[in-house]
Amino acid sequence: MGSAASRQLLPPAEEVSEGPYDLRALRAPRLTGRALQWVTWLLDSTPLAGPLWARSMRDSGIPQAIREQNLPEAPTFQPLWPLPPAGTPCAEGASVDGLGVGDRLEAAAQAIPDFGELRSRSAGGRVTVSDLRAAYASGAASPEAVAEAALAALAATEVHRPPLRLLIACDPADVRRQAAESTARYRAGAPLSGLDGVPYAVIDGIDALPYPTTAGTSYLGAKRPVRGDAPAVTALRRAGAVLLGKANLHEVGVGMTGLNLAHGTARNPHDPARFCGGSSSGCAAAVAAGICPFAIGIDGGGSVRVPAALCGVAALRPTVGRTSTAHCPPNAFSIMAFGTIAGCLADALLVYAAIGNAGTDAQAFRPAPVRVPARLPGMAGLGPGQPLAGQRVGVFWRWFEDADAEVVAACRHALRLMEEQGCEVVPVCMPELELTRVSQLLTIGAELRQAHLGALLSPALRRRLQPDTRVTLACAARFSATDLLQAQKARTRALTHVGRLFCEQHIDYVATPTVAVTAPPIRPDMAAAGELDLRQTGDLMRFTIAVNFCGLPALSVPVGHSAQGLPIGLQLMGQAWAEARLLSAGAVLEAAVRARVHTPRIFFDLLRP
Repeated sequence: MGSAASRQLLPPAEEVSEGPYDLRALRAPRLTGRALQWVTWLLDSTPLAGPLWARSMRDSGIPQAIREQNLPEAPTFQPLWPLPPAGTPCAEGASVDGLGVGDRLEAAAQAIPDFGELRSRSAGGRVTVSDLRAAYASGAASPEAVAEAALAALAATEVHRPPLRLLIACDPADVRRQAAESTARYRAGAPLSGLDGVPYAVIDGIDALPYPTTAGTSYLGAKRPVRGDAPAVTALRRAGAVLLGKANLHEVGVGMTGLNLAHGTARNPHDPARFCGGSSSGCAAAVAAGICPFAIGIDGGGSVRVPAALCGVAALRPTVGRTSTAHCPPNAFSIMAFGTIAGCLADALLVYAAIGNAGTDAQAFRPAPVRVPARLPGMAGLGPGQPLAGQRVGVFWRWFEDADAEVVAACRHALRLMEEQGCEVVPVCMPELELTRVSQLLTIGAELRQAHLGALLSPALRRRLQPDTRVTLACAARFSATDLLQAQKARTRALTHVGRLFCEQHIDYVATPTVAVTAPPIRPDMAAAGELDLRQTGDLMRFTIAVNFCGLPALSVPVGHSAQGLPIGLQLMGQAWAEARLLSAGAVLEAAVRARVHTPRIFFDLLRP
């Protein structure tokens, strides 16, 4: 820490309502190939690392941001929000807590116009849960036929040049067994729920039998036995959904591109020469390509929203504490949440209703009841009226516009469409974004390093990690316990700032682009040794990490494409426990931008194989 004389004493966060836009671009060279291998060896394997670390960290500006402040707040180690009182926007919608999964899904389906009837497809032409439900009920298709179509599509992505590498593991025999059981239930007129027979994937950082969980590594699956399903997977099994397998991810979830040297990097179906985004890369790509209507990912710094935005699909990251993290490898415990990536927000709602609060009875902290909105827009359009009338979306314009011009233009257009639907756009300020960014990176780095400390302390296992993972986790070792405590004080300040927006300024949502850029290219020089590009990482995480640090729910909604045909997403951050209201607003926006969202280059139709 800096000396007491050199540290800046900040006023209490309650007194800070305005401030400059201070978010900095990360300052570091892009490294790949032998240069990255040499730096990795030097930084985490030799005593010569000290001076290089000191110089690199000082040039990055990271330690100065956390060490040169004197913060008067007490630390907040986990952002657990109080339960909302009745009558507040957070408590809108019907509670489905206490219901079985079938009844939960029935309640959610009532919010979706014409659910279970053959409709026009979702934005991007993807088959929806409603489409599958209608096809199964009418006999036009069966879960077995759809499962075969999904397996054929996955096989086609593997023989594509280059392979898309969407799943790390898939057991066709297990998929067919699940689909046959579902088909039998439909023939008997007794499906378990609206998700019965619907195929889905789960990120390979969450336990789901019969598969090992690798967290994207080459070794963890053999070292850590899987003894049961994660609660979210258990809930989906009870609903009858068909698990296709374990989706690819950025190794141990530390990066935002989806880079994976052990299993192959997942590729974007809009342009296979580009990344999907991370860490839940395979989840987003599989949904975007039409192989499954939804997937379950992990969001620690934007890791469901970023790949969803780059692949042109929707995503929901719920309030921290909403989803149990039992039966998954250790991870960033105070930052992460299980989230849903889906082809449309109606499907995201169904999955949220099924998995929300699953397994949380064993937690010391009981989350707020899961609620579902009264009604979402139909596929046919918005109809008359202004469904967002009386609602307010806050925009910190300097932050919002810190993105590529095409991204800003598409997201501005989306805001205009929200205004047409009655939502008021209100200029706001988000103070101390740089302090929040650095504190979140320090926190997630420390938590991930602790989670994988066994591998890092084993020279043999450490060498099996890809270079960018090793460098990122080695960075976390350079921070002190005092730095980590300082970061948690900064979290208390961040919670105060966002609380003021929602509670004092009566903002319903905060809008930003989801990602500052479109999907980055997969360069040939990273194929063997990987890539470390902190500037690119900063572009990918610029708008998402504050959500995670504060434990709030957020959506990414696809709102258009660049001139190159690459997807662009808008992020809506909501109040704690207000997922129902967030999903409702997101669905209005989704309906308004429907004509601007296109099918990817690589695409499969499960009902027309």
